[in-house]
Amino acid sequence: MAAAFLGFSPAQAQSIQNDTQSPIETQANLGFMYLIGGGMEYHLNGRRIDHYRDFKSLIYPLHDPEASQWIRAAEQTDLASWIVFTTGAAVAVDVALVYKPTVVFGLDWLDRITTVALTFQIGLGAFAIVHTVAEGQKYNAVQRYNHLIAKPARESSIELTPKLYSCANGLVLGGQLAF
Repeated sequence: MAAAFLGFSPAQAQSIQNDTQSPIETQANLGFMYLIGGGMEYHLNGRRIDHYRDFKSLIYPLHDPEASQWIRAAEQTDLASWIVFTTGAAVAVDVALVYKPTVVFGLDWLDRITTVALTFQIGLGAFAIVHTVAEGQKYNAVQRYNHLIAKPARESSIELTPKLYSCANGLVLGGQLAF
């Protein structure tokens, strides 16, 4: 019961593996709540990647210090953003309960709710800034991962060497084509 409440299932416990060496697809999520916190969705082979453990299971086997550093920094910054969010909510409630609110509506309970809302908005703004930094670091880690697993493109070239020939009809432009 508790596992269902927390959204944990045995299927989610498996980490994502990239056996095909395909890149992680990125897609901007422009939903309302994601606009304040920088929302990107990541997919690998049609499966959505949500957890840092999945990103780590993909990035760490590459043994690339830069990508590993980006994903660790993203996880730490994301944790810091949620600490800021929780602290902001606690401070908002604390300010409303302990301090006499500024009189806006003339009703004590309504003024306290207004104080909670205003104070919480400050915490929400700080959360959005820090969370956006975390999302940017995660995006950088994914881009580095995609760069590292990209197969080198086969190089091909076409070389055209123009030549000017003189013949009985006058000058003729010709060329030599090499692949």
